[in-house]
Amino acid sequence: MQDAIHHSSLSMIRSLGIDAKTQMFVEVTIGVQQPDRVDTEAVKASLPHGIVTVKAMKGGLDVIDPERGDNAVIANAAVAVRLDLG
Repeated sequence: MQDAIHHSSLSMIRSLGIDAKTQMFVEVTIGVQQPDRVDTEAVKASLPHGIVTVKAMKGGLDVIDPERGDNAVIANAAVAVRLDLG
């Protein structure tokens, strides 16, 4: 997410004369089996531009390997970026 917002999107936004700090809204939704364990503030801090909101909710998938006792955590993330052009 960081790389996409850092490079391609920001240069386009600047070329349109849009202030990313006040006119760009980034909404992140993360689906995991244990949403209370997601550090939403760390996710928010990792995104360099826009007014960022992060929401963690039940989703994703935990895959347990009973032989090894490992747990693979699969998270789904959706990122929506809106620009206030008004």
